[in-house]
Amino acid sequence: MTEVQAAQAGVRVDVPTGTIHDVAAEVGCDHRRFPRRRGRVLARAISDAVVAELGERGYSALTFEGVAARAGTGKSTLYRRWADKPSMVVDCLADALPVLDNHELAGDLREDLLTVMQSYAVGCSGPLGVALRAICGTAGGCDQLKRLWKERAADPAIERMRGIVGGAIERGEARPGADAYECLIAGPAIIGQLYMANDTAPTLDEVTRLVDNVLVPMMAVR
Repeated sequence: MTEVQAAQAGVRVDVPTGTIHDVAAEVGCDHRRFPRRRGRVLARAISDAVVAELGERGYSALTFEGVAARAGTGKSTLYRRWADKPSMVVDCLADALPVLDNHELAGDLREDLLTVMQSYAVGCSGPLGVALRAICGTAGGCDQLKRLWKERAADPAIERMRGIVGGAIERGEARPGADAYECLIAGPAIIGQLYMANDTAPTLDEVTRLVDNVLVPMMAVR
């Protein structure tokens, strides 16, 4: 009896961890054979599954079935949350990105820019960076994906940046106008370019040079 046949028959077998994804897919992604997850735990499992599937299969080959199998849940759980693949991918990637609100800010323009840019650099590392790279080439050909990414991920991140730079303007550290869109997007855009060019997350030294040579001179009071 194969492992899949045993699973279908309800027979307990020892399955290597690396094959769970394949077994779950073949038995119809029956999430009842996996530990039941709810709430934030389930949301994190789904988000991690989307990141992993993007990294391994790319956007075009990513499916609800594959995500459900990897997350140890049922397709119906995904369809209750998302009507289509672009919505699921964008929401899960946005959920996986480092949250600027979780970082304690110093109330100093340079130090806060270092914290924020390092957070973006961390987002380029590991499986998340691979997943983000996988959708970069896809977004241009999918208007819905591009629109959703802007609305649900990019714009909220820019607004958080605007709050940080706005605080520096109020303190007299940054010049009026330093919170304009083109100023706020410069740092994340360069972080992304460094990652795409080198295929590795920017180092702390690269982030520091970005802040000292580009962002602070551009934003500081002249």
